[in-house]
Amino acid sequence: MNTLALTLMLLASFVCMGQDAPPKKLTLFTNVNVFDGTNDKLHMNMNVLVENNLIKTISKEGLMITASANNTIIDGEGMTLMPGLVDNHTHFNMAQSGGIHAIENSRWDEIGAIAASAAQEWLMDGFTTVRDMGGMGNGLKKTIDRGLLDGPRIYPSGSYVSQTSGHGDIIAGSFIDPQNSNYSRLNITQLADGADEVRKAVRKNIAEGATQIKIMVGGGISSEKGPLFAPQFTNEEIKAAVAEAATRETYVGVHVYQAAHIKRALNLGVKSIEHGQFIDREAAVLLKKKGAFLSPYFAAFSPAVMLHPVYGKKGTPQNTKMMEFIEQSKDFVDIIKEVQPNVVFAIDIVNLNGVMARKQRDHEKWIFAKKLGNFSALKAMTSTSGKLAQLTGRTNPYPGKFGLIEAGALADILIVDGNPLKDISVIGGNEKFLDAPDRTRGIKSIKLIMKDGEIYKNTLK
Repeated sequence: MNTLALTLMLLASFVCMGQDAPPKKLTLFTNVNVFDGTNDKLHMNMNVLVENNLIKTISKEGLMITASANNTIIDGEGMTLMPGLVDNHTHFNMAQSGGIHAIENSRWDEIGAIAASAAQEWLMDGFTTVRDMGGMGNGLKKTIDRGLLDGPRIYPSGSYVSQTSGHGDIIAGSFIDPQNSNYSRLNITQLADGADEVRKAVRKNIAEGATQIKIMVGGGISSEKGPLFAPQFTNEEIKAAVAEAATRETYVGVHVYQAAHIKRALNLGVKSIEHGQFIDREAAVLLKKKGAFLSPYFAAFSPAVMLHPVYGKKGTPQNTKMMEFIEQSKDFVDIIKEVQPNVVFAIDIVNLNGVMARKQRDHEKWIFAKKLGNFSALKAMTSTSGKLAQLTGRTNPYPGKFGLIEAGALADILIVDGNPLKDISVIGGNEKFLDAPDRTRGIKSIKLIMKDGEIYKNTLK
């Protein structure tokens, strides 16, 4: 045998030796009451075994593992074990305080640093997954996935895609060219007019790691150029976005409020209605028939929204639109309760970070549960959100199931001191909004946070 052949044989043997499977990492939770994400009850006195990053077994019978370097046993002390939470409408790159114009006066490193801080904040509040619906590619996502920064898994949408004079045409006045603003340079928003430009914008977002697409088909509260009554994008432009997303087996979500605009979007193939608070019964029935998802935010229903430094300031365009929003959405809750379409949990925080953003997250949990009931809120935060994630098809960077406590699901787990089906405050819900007392990062009653089999917080004894 020649030297080269012998060398290749030795290399092959070393490779084979190195292919031995690493030892399994086991985590056993004992003495827990399980909310599984789908049933309006707790399964009492259970044990849950996690193998690596997956839930392996849920059993009332005692499960035995031996504590070791790779095995951990955690006594749940009779507390509630439940799925990690999902926020389906974040904007981590738009968390600067001071309104939408603050980003124009910020450097990329400040924007990125605030987004990284937001990711840590959301995880410590129990959110193991978020869907960022406009403003970022997959840079922060990749950093978290590599283990360089603590944060939730992120489904990014890339930039907002908006027509000129639409809700994503954010810069006001003629002194700044929108195409040369921070919003454009950093691909936070893209202006696209005509089906070809829309298709190109969608492709750019896909190139930057978008897992789904976000377009604006109606006016909004934050912007100054998009009145709430005005439809945006033609049918051909919307169809171009839907068709381009479909080439990657994913979907389009649309910013929209008006019932007529919701029906138009659904009939053109859109699968996610972002906000939709002016929905009527016909639109809600169509939403359910199409198997689409509704991602509303409820904090805008709170009288305390008038304490918001942007939306509550009288005389501003945003305040005028907020008053219109409150009037036109008065039937929303009754329609959703009657029709019961797929509803996911969303917070939609912009223009706030740190302590003030904590207050909005806490209030959104509380008011969502107040309006639809604790069980509906918890389902929206967990299992229904997991179903929405599956619409990303083979584009899905996290193809396992989540939002569930069941065998085979990803091990996204919270242990909370109390029963969230009875008391939403145990996962941080707070009746007070921006007038709530300041709190530090993290929620004391959430005792343990596990994402993808890794423990990020554990204050159990």
